[in-house]
Amino acid sequence: MRITRIEPMVIELKMRWHYGWHGLISPIGRYVILRIETDEGLVGLGEAPVLPDWGGEHGRYYGEDPVTAVHVLNEYLWPILEGADPLDIAPLLQRLDAPLRGHMSAKSAVDTALHDLAGKAMGVPVYKLLGGAMTRKIPVCHSVGLASPEEAAREVAGAVADGVMAMQVKVDGDPEGDCAVIAACRAAVGDGVALNPDINTGYSTVKEAIGVIQAMAEYGIGYIEQPVEGLERMVDVTAAVNVPVMTDEGAWTPHDALEVVRNKGADAITIYYSKSGGLQRAMHVGLIAATAGLPVNVNGALEMGVGNAANLHLAAALRGVVWPSVVPVTTLEGREQCKIGGVFYTDDIITEPFEYADGCLTVPDKPGLGVELDPKKIEKYRVA
Repeated sequence: MRITRIEPMVIELKMRWHYGWHGLISPIGRYVILRIETDEGLVGLGEAPVLPDWGGEHGRYYGEDPVTAVHVLNEYLWPILEGADPLDIAPLLQRLDAPLRGHMSAKSAVDTALHDLAGKAMGVPVYKLLGGAMTRKIPVCHSVGLASPEEAAREVAGAVADGVMAMQVKVDGDPEGDCAVIAACRAAVGDGVALNPDINTGYSTVKEAIGVIQAMAEYGIGYIEQPVEGLERMVDVTAAVNVPVMTDEGAWTPHDALEVVRNKGADAITIYYSKSGGLQRAMHVGLIAATAGLPVNVNGALEMGVGNAANLHLAAALRGVVWPSVVPVTTLEGREQCKIGGVFYTDDIITEPFEYADGCLTVPDKPGLGVELDPKKIEKYRVA
């Protein structure tokens, strides 16, 4: 089997409500869907959830946008993919790094499309290619974007009504306002619901972060995500507080994960297939965390149906302790399973939603990623 063609497509979905986090300017949901075609008629699907204003700590990893991702795919990666055997995933991924550093999201679309092709060729779901599923039920952690205390409280209450029992709550780095948001959320849902503030590096000093975390602890938070920027600061915060600290912006690659473990820079690591450059390297991050005894979850940029399939296969295959994952409950117009919990878009581009029940998504067991594109939805939401 040989690769004969790639087709990157820019797709934009409509948001259910306003959503953002500290430092985010660009809109969510304008991403690149990739089709990789072969001479045997099989097609692999991938997704690059690109954001130009989001990256690693201190500019270590740079943002991407749809224009740059399509350019990278067509000009740098296609010459390597053309005529290649799509089952040679590891050698191909290594070759993709040679002409172009970084651009992890664009490369992750290739990785996921190759895994989709391999699964279809072998007649197995992607989680089998990653070593097998530890579970096929993935607990959902609903993400609440930056909002007033009143709006955030309504959002978490609505998610609980849909059966979701874990929340990632975005706050913007204002100590008083952040505590007000968490207090309002706890009052709205009572005990028994996990509230996990995500700062996205919003606190400017270690002392500020420590003070706010200690204040938030009164509301029974589960863990705090990326309170400050920089490994040294994360080390200091992690050592000073009793609440578990999770790193996000600070851990993209397996090398980053090793540095976090060596320096005790966090108590947990959140994993994205797109940050790592694909499923293969995301699994490497997970294995490092599991070996070190650090819990993980799967996070992302609210992927569309293709990318969310990759999220679910990854979450299923990860070893060690896996906390509820910030993955969407993929929603098709007229076939909604939830009103708020895990719902970020009003529609999607795949033909079937992932099964949702009791706060969990079921990982597809069809060959490959287990999803197909809806041609009518592609035509409706394609912008380039």
